[in-house]
Amino acid sequence: MKNTELVKIKTNKIKYAHIAIIVLGAIFISLSVFHSNLWFDESYSVDIAKHSFSEIWTIGANDVHPILYYFILHIVGLITNFNLIALRMVSLISLILVGVLGYTHIRKDFGEKTGILFSFLVFFLPVTAEYAGELRMYSLGMLLGTILGIYAYRLYKRKESTKNFIIFGLSSLLVAYTHYYGLMIAGIINLILFIYYIKNRKTRGKALRNFIITAIIQVALYLPWLFIFLGQLQSVSKGFWITLTFPGTLIEILNMQFVGTLPTTIGLIFAIAVILYLIYIYVFKIRKQKEKIDMKPAVIPFLIYVGIILIALGISLCMQSVILLYRYLLILTGLFIFGITYIVSKDNNKYRVAIFCIIVLICSLFSNIGLINENYDTRNNTFLSYLDQNIKQDDIILYSDAISGAVVTTYFGDNQSYFYDKNHWNVEEAYKAYAPSMKIIYSIDDLMQNYKGRIVLVEGGDSSGLLEEIEKLNDSCNTISREVFETGYKENTYTIEIIEINKSVEK
Repeated sequence: MKNTELVKIKTNKIKYAHIAIIVLGAIFISLSVFHSNLWFDESYSVDIAKHSFSEIWTIGANDVHPILYYFILHIVGLITNFNLIALRMVSLISLILVGVLGYTHIRKDFGEKTGILFSFLVFFLPVTAEYAGELRMYSLGMLLGTILGIYAYRLYKRKESTKNFIIFGLSSLLVAYTHYYGLMIAGIINLILFIYYIKNRKTRGKALRNFIITAIIQVALYLPWLFIFLGQLQSVSKGFWITLTFPGTLIEILNMQFVGTLPTTIGLIFAIAVILYLIYIYVFKIRKQKEKIDMKPAVIPFLIYVGIILIALGISLCMQSVILLYRYLLILTGLFIFGITYIVSKDNNKYRVAIFCIIVLICSLFSNIGLINENYDTRNNTFLSYLDQNIKQDDIILYSDAISGAVVTTYFGDNQSYFYDKNHWNVEEAYKAYAPSMKIIYSIDDLMQNYKGRIVLVEGGDSSGLLEEIEKLNDSCNTISREVFETGYKENTYTIEIIEINKSVEK
């Protein structure tokens, strides 16, 4: 048999192995997503997506994220009648497509080994399964950010076709409309490419012209949202719920890609082990090779990753309001994984690479088992079953803790809900996402003056604060039932009290 035929057989085997990894990986990250649980941020995604495109734009302008994901969710919702599992498919499919890029793009640009390792890490780092079913924009942002990085590299490597410029510009624009970490990725990558073209303008004049045209179109199409973004910055600077702690925030950032549902200590050990392995390969293997290896494809993604963390930290310190949140880093995960992949692919010791992959697989397996147990915990639906059996058509829902109460609004949108914003969070415009099912009130007095009937009180934790406030205002308040429900999903606790008001309060 000729050598060329042997090479072809070997190549085909690698391709089939790559496809098998994608199929098995897609199944693996899908195992935990077929559930109807919600936490607050997910409930917000669902309810804002129920509005029209123009309303999503207006309401989203008062939120802290751009609106592309909500637009997509709206379209999927119209098709599927806002089935929660169907909506989760947006995140799942986005992550599967990131893994597929290892076969369709990374393999072609960087070789079989790099492509197959990329797909493997996309599917089997613990972070991926954790966010595969999350009803938020992070997975979509990861997909778009990865596509942007791939096509920026192709333009850098002189693959400057009109198609590549269009995909580069479109992915850049869309990731900026998905998340503000996406805006930072787009800004940094565009800036790096612009500087490169300027430095090489004598030989890359046509490419520079095409890049400038692409950049102008991007800015023009983002301009309508840019003014909204500046307004959101002012709003966020007045206060935000995220806090920085030390070493807590540092550990969260280090653990983000590795911990999943593993214990924090295990995730930290895993993260440090991977970092040390990468340093070892770079210092003792890559640098000692006689043939010089271009490390820019690994160094630049890592620099972007660390750079955005530092930018977010700097903005947080300047604004005295934190925008550095570990889960936002998922937008950068595709670039982060590629950086790891590129370095590991240069390790010629197949046993060492195999051990690395086995450790990743074991950690991901235990993390996914924990995630499956959490998402399918039998306790998750107990509070919903209780409400299904006890809530009546004319009952109103009242809560002062939007984190738990808004979730109930999403599930029981036919009942009128009231969010008692006693701390004046300045969220009335953003929380129109829950309208008309939910209204905001700033005093219980106004509600009590005109109301007789049953109220379902929803509070987070084991609290009865709302009931105590109502009892002080109205001595005709009768408690019908009180139950506390602990869930496995996000470890949320719901205290639900059903009361009846027999007479309204006189002014």
